Amino acid sequence: MNVVYRGLPNPITVSFAGISDNNVTASAAGMSSAGGKGKYNLNPGSGTEVTVVATGKMADGKSVSDKRVFRIKNIPAPQGAIGGTAGIQKGAKSRLEASTIAAILPDFLYDLDFQVTQFALKVPGQASIVVNGNKVDERCRAALSRAKAGDQVTISDIKTRVVGASIATKTAAPAIYEIQ
Repeated sequence: MNVVYRGLPNPITVSFAGISDNNVTASAAGMSSAGGKGKYNLNPGSGTEVTVVATGKMADGKSVSDKRVFRIKNIPAPQGAIGGTAGIQKGAKSRLEASTIAAILPDFLYDLDFQVTQFALKVPGQASIVVNGNKVDERCRAALSRAKAGDQVTISDIKTRVVGASIATKTAAPAIYEIQ
């Protein structure tokens, strides 16, 4: 399946059987050279498809060309993680207080580095606290001090950005932490 992701420099290798790499060129909207013969990066823009056209010059001077259509997909929303682990976790209040709030994309083709810029912490029976950054602050610690064993603390509205990529801010799925 030919798929590229919007906002990422998708590596593409282009070649023709029987034609040396120095006699092959490729073009597409958002495509740039990646520094080697036949090596390109494709950073697709708007739309749902992009067509890559490859042209090769044969030994007798004739040109041949071929094209491939790639589907353009958006990067999926990440999952919220506490201390690097997504989903529901259990532990002591002190562990949550010391943990970093993160966002991950398990089993994604690219290793993306998400930076958490903001999140909301909700302790049952208390108002939600909006935090800028990726660590709990003093307001969160005060709210956690009133939490009881069995309370499920919700980390939600996790705002992220992808480090080194031109991708719009993504909101990660919530993470749950049960106080033990």
